Amino acid sequence: MKQKVFSQERRKDQWRLISKPDGDIADVMALPGAVVEAQIAGRYQVASAVTPGTVIIQGVRRKGILAGVDAAIDREAASEHDVDVACQPRGVRPAETVNLEEMMIEASDEFVSVPTDAEDLACILYTSGTTGRPKGVGLTVKNFLGEQQSSEQALKVTPKDKIIGVLPFFHVLGLSNILLTGLVSGASIVLVPQYSPANLLRNIMESRPTLMIAIPTMFVHLLMLLERKRLHLPDSIRLCVSGAAPLPIETIEAFERCSGCRLIEGYGLTETVAACCLNPPDGLCKAGSIGVPLPGFEMKVVDADGGKLAPGEVGEIAVRGAGVTAGYYNLPQDTAEAFRNGWFLTGDIGYQDQDGYFFVTDRKKEIIIKGGLNISPREVEEVLLRHPAVKGAAVVGRKKGEREEVVAFVTTRREVMAKEIVSHCRQSLSSFKVPDAICFMETLPMSVAGKVLKKELMSGYKDERKIERKDDGLGPAD
Repeated sequence: MKQKVFSQERRKDQWRLISKPDGDIADVMALPGAVVEAQIAGRYQVASAVTPGTVIIQGVRRKGILAGVDAAIDREAASEHDVDVACQPRGVRPAETVNLEEMMIEASDEFVSVPTDAEDLACILYTSGTTGRPKGVGLTVKNFLGEQQSSEQALKVTPKDKIIGVLPFFHVLGLSNILLTGLVSGASIVLVPQYSPANLLRNIMESRPTLMIAIPTMFVHLLMLLERKRLHLPDSIRLCVSGAAPLPIETIEAFERCSGCRLIEGYGLTETVAACCLNPPDGLCKAGSIGVPLPGFEMKVVDADGGKLAPGEVGEIAVRGAGVTAGYYNLPQDTAEAFRNGWFLTGDIGYQDQDGYFFVTDRKKEIIIKGGLNISPREVEEVLLRHPAVKGAAVVGRKKGEREEVVAFVTTRREVMAKEIVSHCRQSLSSFKVPDAICFMETLPMSVAGKVLKKELMSGYKDERKIERKDDGLGPAD
């Protein structure tokens, strides 16, 4: 099932697919801000609060109907992707949508449980596709149970907890580590219906939650708002957890200093039903580390042949456990390539220290090879973000003849010359790692999880967008 419909005016990479366990059709897709509940208690239940901006998909065998979206749809692309499109103006209820209130009125008061097996497919969630095409991840009942047991034990969630629900439930982090964790533990969930920094802060101040799980961009936005208003978060919050994308060390330190709350970083993937690794909430939190494996998960760092590497040696991070998917939907070759001897190869490069803490240095697919030397985009990005004028940064490699260039895309807080940014990089990086080109952007394309969509950056990249190259008096970067 191809889940994307290409629009001429807005990206659809933010959508996620939830599929019936006994079929292969799209049932629900939603834009950020929608409330989606799926596969909670019975074999299959799905509902959505129909709010402005919500896209509801109904379908029959390998077909979908895209209804009620206020955007221009490329119907030719939709046809190629086997999706029927029905557009109506916002405010008019389109055909084939489901109204949650009507469903509840018509539903029976008696809950009828359908027997399930641990190996039954619970849902299919799609990967973000930040470096390639999205892949459908088949997640079973066993996967979700394993993840919930791990998260509940690690975070020590109890019925007394109140979780702020700012992440969409169609994303694996919101679905698993907020919605399901709350349901399994009996904790309360405070929903933030439409995300904005102001809405989030208002909900936090009014509800006084005990636990906040969010993505880096949300913590950055919240930090900026707290600094501007000179506020601290309520002392009811015992822990803040960041996941889905790397969080700069400087942001963690600034957030803790400004908010008065502890912020720890975790790690997980759609293939592991969200978190599989976390800095201990009550233990040592190492700067820049994703922490230690959660209960029920095992992790190691391997070389190209799958051999386990010693502490400190850099390789690919592998994971196994009850929460790890059995494979990708209808993609046997991708599944075979992703697993080795029962271990899932994450595609993330990193290392484990002597204390068992893991560190992610980069994505395997994003490593830049320049003159036979490996360059970590994340290392360059962290240096760029230390410049006071740089707000956001993404570094990619671009083929230029026989060599590969280091291209940095940045957003800024104020006007700044590219040569000033390059000079800043020279102070902390080896010469071959210094960006060959700086491209100034108004915004960086982001997935719903806060990851930069680097493939989009390069697809729209043109030579004339380079600023202050060596022929402009900058001098060679390598």
